[in-house]
Amino acid sequence: MYLKEIVNKMLKERNRSLSWLAMEMGKTFDGLKLGLTRGSIKYTDLKRMANILDIPVSEFFEESSDNEGWIPKNTLGEEDAHYISMKNELNSCKELINTLKSQLKDKEKIIELLGKAKQI
Repeated sequence: MYLKEIVNKMLKERNRSLSWLAMEMGKTFDGLKLGLTRGSIKYTDLKRMANILDIPVSEFFEESSDNEGWIPKNTLGEEDAHYISMKNELNSCKELINTLKSQLKDKEKIIELLGKAKQI
């Protein structure tokens, strides 16, 4: 399971949003979302997130079945590391595209409103 999915599940259980978590952590929504999607979030941020969500940091990890310690939940043993990396990058790009499209719509709306205001 990917880190973003784990966090989304925990937020849903608490009836909270990712934007709320980002604000509580002092992060931007886009920065937190990208970090979770890419799996590139810092351990200190994971600890802060765990404190905010009132859970142990270990909730973000799972025990390996052969007692080799822990492995992150966002990695899959049967998949090649390069494939996982490429898959994460693709998901990050999709998230970025959606964010940029949203920003473009907002800017078009602002331009439209400014045009109307100029006419008045």
